[in-house]
Amino acid sequence: MSRNTYIALAVAVIAAVAIFNLPRTPYQEPAVEEREEVSALDVKVDEAVAIIQSGEGAPMAAIGMLLDVLREDPNHEKALMWLGNFSMMSGQWDKAVDRFHQLSQLHPENEMYALNKAQALLQTGDTTKALEVTNEYINTYPDADRVKDLAEGL
Repeated sequence: MSRNTYIALAVAVIAAVAIFNLPRTPYQEPAVEEREEVSALDVKVDEAVAIIQSGEGAPMAAIGMLLDVLREDPNHEKALMWLGNFSMMSGQWDKAVDRFHQLSQLHPENEMYALNKAQALLQTGDTTKALEVTNEYINTYPDADRVKDLAEGL
C-alpha cells in the first residue's frame, strides 16, 4: 500500500471516531434550579392555616400566629389574605373589609382582593361603597369578569 492510502485510511478512522463521539441530542442549557425563597413568615402563615383548616388545634392561637406575622410585616400578603378570608368565614365583615382594602391598595391588579372587598362591603350593608369599589376596579381593569358580574347584580 502506498503512503497516500495509509494517510486516507488514518483520516477515515479519525473521522469515524470523531463522528462516533459527537453528541446525539441537541445541546441544552443545564437546568438551573430556581428555588423560591420561603421566608420564615411564610412558613408561620402556612402553619397557622394548616392548624385552622385541619381543625386540630386552637384556631385562635393560629389567628394569633397570623397577627404576629403582621406585627413583623404589616403588609405581608399571605397573612392579610388569610385573615381576610377567615374574617369572612366567621362573619366579621368589617375586619374583612379592612384586610381586603389593604390588600387592594398593595396589589391593585388582583381581582380577587377587589371582589372580596366588595362582597364584604355588601355584607356590612354598604351597597353604595361596594358598587363604587367594583366600578373603580372595572374602569381600571375592564376585563375583570368576576367583578363585572358582581357589579351587574347590584
